[in-house]
Amino acid sequence: MLYRALSGALTLYAALCAAPGAIAQDALPESGFANTTVGALTDADRLTQEAERIALARDRASRMTVPVSIDGRGPFKFMIDTGSERTVVSSDIASVLSLEMAEIARLVSIAGSKMVQTVYLPEVTLGRRNYGELVAPMLEAHHIGADGILGLDGLQDQRILFDFLENAITIEDITERPRVSDFEIVVSARRKSGQLIFTDATLGGKRISVVIDTGAQSNIGNLALLKRLGASHKLSEQQATLTSVTGQTIMADAGLAQDFRIGRAQFDYVPIVFADADAFRELGLDKTPALLLGMSTLRQFNRMMIDFKQRRVLFDMPEAARIRPDRARI
Repeated sequence: MLYRALSGALTLYAALCAAPGAIAQDALPESGFANTTVGALTDADRLTQEAERIALARDRASRMTVPVSIDGRGPFKFMIDTGSERTVVSSDIASVLSLEMAEIARLVSIAGSKMVQTVYLPEVTLGRRNYGELVAPMLEAHHIGADGILGLDGLQDQRILFDFLENAITIEDITERPRVSDFEIVVSARRKSGQLIFTDATLGGKRISVVIDTGAQSNIGNLALLKRLGASHKLSEQQATLTSVTGQTIMADAGLAQDFRIGRAQFDYVPIVFADADAFRELGLDKTPALLLGMSTLRQFNRMMIDFKQRRVLFDMPEAARIRPDRARI
């Protein structure tokens, strides 16, 4: 979410997140909390071990949720979304906790923009980390698919390890240097509106810009990428509907693209939904071939570490991926 003052309003950029995904998926819960019990945190909810390791849950779109407390109450299931600049809370949770209303904001999503109410979130806590007070847009739980979204405002300057094999995350101390040798692929990125954008990736032999989007199930490409690939790289094509966390929908072309590579990892085919989305324009990626890399592909890696401080993304090679003998420059 881009978050900047307008005349009497704010602009937010959240919702690179497409829920529940591009191609037909089971419907997410229509109402109520995402299996949440509201109350005071117990000792069992708090981490006691030295390592800040947090078990992950998965929603129906294979996205990741973690237990988050708000002002000592919860835990609530928040989806981790590296494609969202701002943390989001459901209107159900805001009502139960009697959260104070903030400003009206314009939310830019993958399916367009919408004016939304924001609220103050006091004492947002994940594991042993307290992020203080945040200002968050308030959306409907059945559009989010969870109690809320933990966005980049709660993740910046962190080093986060996603262990897909163990289904857990580890939030690491940024003062300690990571053991880069533990990872087979290391790519450097640049930062734009809080997002890490890297270009050490190719699709169909053509270099592209990539944004890691753990809030989306599907891979979403812009029209510049569709044009760059050309007809020869679209193996199959069909219409799909993208639904954003705001509940807005857009129609898009979906298909398979050949030969996707990140560093030394190679995937023969990747499914992509192509959309003329405001999200790309907000990131300055509407004119250059770009891809929002969603969970359907990310979960094929064993592990992924996002180092926001050092602007790097590290991957453990998926066993099914081919390995190029030459190491890509990073």
